[in-house]
Amino acid sequence: MKYQNPELLFFLIALAIPIIIHLFNLRKHKKIYFSSIRFLKEIKEKNRRKANLKNILVLISRILAIFFLIIAFAYPYIPSKKNTSNLVFIYIDNSFSMDIENENGRLLNIAKEKARIIINSYPAETNFYLITNDFLAKQNIALNKNNIEIEIDNIETSTNTKSINKILDNIETIASEKYDTYIISDLQESTFKLSKLKKVDNRGYIYLIPINNDNIDNISIDSCWLSNPLIANQKEIEIFATIKNHSKNDINEQIIFLNINNKQKSQQFINLKPYEKKEVKFVFQADDSYFFEGEIRINDSQIPFDNKLYFVIRKTEKISIVSINQNNKNIEISTLFNGDSLLFGFKNYNLNNINYKKLNKANLIILNEIQELTSGFLSSLKASLNNGNSILIIPPLKLEILKYNKFLKSLGLNELNETKTEKLLINKLNLKHSLFDAVFEEQTKNINYPSTTKYYTTSEVKYNIPLLKLENNKPFMSNYKINKGLVYIFLSPLDLNTCNFTRHALSVPIFINIATQSIRSIPLYNKINYNSFFRSFKDTDDKVISLTNNKIDFIPDSRTIDGKIYYQITKDLNKNGIYSLQTKNELIDKIAFNYNNEESTIKKIKIQQIEKLIQKFQNIEIIFESLSKFKNKLQDSKNNNDLWKVALILSLVFFGIEILLIKNIK
Repeated sequence: MKYQNPELLFFLIALAIPIIIHLFNLRKHKKIYFSSIRFLKEIKEKNRRKANLKNILVLISRILAIFFLIIAFAYPYIPSKKNTSNLVFIYIDNSFSMDIENENGRLLNIAKEKARIIINSYPAETNFYLITNDFLAKQNIALNKNNIEIEIDNIETSTNTKSINKILDNIETIASEKYDTYIISDLQESTFKLSKLKKVDNRGYIYLIPINNDNIDNISIDSCWLSNPLIANQKEIEIFATIKNHSKNDINEQIIFLNINNKQKSQQFINLKPYEKKEVKFVFQADDSYFFEGEIRINDSQIPFDNKLYFVIRKTEKISIVSINQNNKNIEISTLFNGDSLLFGFKNYNLNNINYKKLNKANLIILNEIQELTSGFLSSLKASLNNGNSILIIPPLKLEILKYNKFLKSLGLNELNETKTEKLLINKLNLKHSLFDAVFEEQTKNINYPSTTKYYTTSEVKYNIPLLKLENNKPFMSNYKINKGLVYIFLSPLDLNTCNFTRHALSVPIFINIATQSIRSIPLYNKINYNSFFRSFKDTDDKVISLTNNKIDFIPDSRTIDGKIYYQITKDLNKNGIYSLQTKNELIDKIAFNYNNEESTIKKIKIQQIEKLIQKFQNIEIIFESLSKFKNKLQDSKNNNDLWKVALILSLVFFGIEILLIKNIK
């Protein structure tokens, strides 16, 4: 037998009171003189025996009445075989969907109240653990009744979500003995993932406690992107956003706002059919700002966490291009890139006079008619590819195939087989490749194509994508993915006496796109996913940097991967918005963070589905009741043999016996 309120057993000391009263209840007798007291002595002895018996019976009934009254208030029970644990885990879902209100109030507050009822159904010596989606270190420490109620009061909604597998795995690592687990959640399909539950620890008994959450209307801003990621000197900037209707009802005349640098720049009206997703286009006038801090906003009162999407647009840094020449520079390529000094930073170097500092920072390296590579030069090229940069290879007019193949093999490219000499048109374009984006408004057959009189055939061992082909279907230009970078190679010399490609209009967009696609643009925004990483467009070397906005200021953990600095998203970053990445005296970058929108689709798991999913587990039970009936249902579910009523009845019985003894027995 156990007691829910064992501390009340200290009042059993009160049993000494009737005993003390009994011992000190001595009557004083008055002496009366009679001539003969023989008959009185007989009567006195008889009455004394009756009185002593009565007093002992009254004392016993009084002690038992008080004893059972105290026991009743201590709430005795015999635990059922299902619930013999002194260890209890309570998981409260504090994801954003718990901010929704139903007819009984805010879901998180209902969950807290049910948690308190659970706590009060256990004896005082129980060890409690409170688990939320934050998986904080302090949640690995056992709490008593008073402390866990304080922690429950302090729970706030969080950007984190956890599946049932992660919740149970976390609990299993903490538990050292048999335990009870209460999972209080609105059981969202998108995040709770009950259907993925595969195993349950046999030491634990699990109670699923769904919080009633009707499927409600919600619209969200799903994503945003730029039509052109290169922002140099444009007067107008186009940005697109995807708006999604997550409900079964029509959404009419919903206003979408665009704010740039805290000023409203545009707004659009949108109509959405049930579960429809639409793209919205915004155009705003660019000024001289380097950073454009953006916010796309809708007004949706029921689920507010996905009403805003923050982003940062940066004016593009110059694309660094280095051309390494065996002998002479390529005039046409040099003229092309030097003609746009706002977008490109172009430098020519002779093979014998390479500036490795510039080379290591180049987004695009052009190897112009290079015959062979030194080991140091090769290492720099491989490091550049590993950092996500691009290499463009132009073969020499006269080359030694064996020597050149060593050069190609060292970079992981297909080797050359033989040299072919015949005049052919370069008339087959891989228009599906991103290199030809916005090159042609429509596919036209009547084009004056460039031509070549010399080309090289290759072995097709390594996977590559032909970008341009000759009219005999042999590749003229191919593309390889090497590590994180791209390699473009011409299979014909670009000498003007052999090939007129560099003088043809087609070469201009191709070279421009090779250069612009060599930069890996920083995303407009990041999702707040803990233990993931984000990057800045500008490396900070060994400087101590902080991430700050009006409310938060902390130093993020950094890690160097492939020569680039990445910053880790930790629990310090818990609010969406635009943050400044800065040193003590210098602004480095602006970074936008948004909440994960997994819970934008509010779809609870139905009770019938839950019952079907958990029927294969013997130690999982559902308690689905409103708050007013939850306590009774919980007690029925725990199925303890409560003895307080028996104790109270016995107390009343013995009080009754005491009264009868006092009044009716003279």
